[in-house]
Amino acid sequence: MNPLLENLNVEQKTAVETTEGAVLVLSGAGTGKTKVLTTRIAHILNLGLAQPWQVLALTFTNKAANEMKNRLNDMAGGAWYAGDVWCGTFHSICLRILRNNSDRAGLRRDFLVFGDDEQKTILKTVILNLTLDIKEYPPADWVDKISSIKDKGIGFEIDGMKKKIYDAYNAELARMNGVDFGVIILKVLQLFESAPDILDRYQRQFKYILVDEFQETNNAQHQFLHACVKCNGNICCVSVDDQSIYSWLCAEIKHILNFDKNYPHTPIIRLDTNYRNTD
Repeated sequence: MNPLLENLNVEQKTAVETTEGAVLVLSGAGTGKTKVLTTRIAHILNLGLAQPWQVLALTFTNKAANEMKNRLNDMAGGAWYAGDVWCGTFHSICLRILRNNSDRAGLRRDFLVFGDDEQKTILKTVILNLTLDIKEYPPADWVDKISSIKDKGIGFEIDGMKKKIYDAYNAELARMNGVDFGVIILKVLQLFESAPDILDRYQRQFKYILVDEFQETNNAQHQFLHACVKCNGNICCVSVDDQSIYSWLCAEIKHILNFDKNYPHTPIIRLDTNYRNTD
């Protein structure tokens, strides 16, 4: 008996051992989804199906990413190095890709990442340069609006004054050798479009892709996943099995509903046993 699998229930074990193709795991709170994801990675590496650097594990917070890394480190047992797994948030992974390919992405290697305060300052300058009323176009509001546009990914069209502000803001970012949080994933998508050789390299590298909290993915993140998985087709997504919270999370419910269309013949595994609240 594989010691990694000894403490898993039937559904968890199925999710871990179904290594090939696309898999959708639906889970409620306290059902051990992080345990399933990390055990699945360790199982893949122990079987020699991939090297650690060929595994991409994505989540939405640094806290969750660190938890996954710590658990992987405990599971490694010297057989492989957990630090080589590409484990992190969507933004940290895409930032790593941008840093490694900055010249091809139209950036200097020492490009800066601007936060909300810097974005507000830049937008204030942009709005005034366009001779617009700062009260009618508050920079703080436009930080959110521009982020929302970038979350739509490649192919989303805008026009009118929104486009003027958006284009002028991005031009100023480029002049300052900077990116904002929202554009990091968009820049990688644009890089993949303009440099097929770079896309091919990452598609071949990432033999196994795992996604935590899949219900939170926006269009740009979904486009990134779809681009990376095309070569090997091995993707495991864990999602909350409760559609009522999707709109509250500002999530794109279509990514869950269309999962089996994007990845035909996908097995759906439900984790129903709640270990956190046993009653």
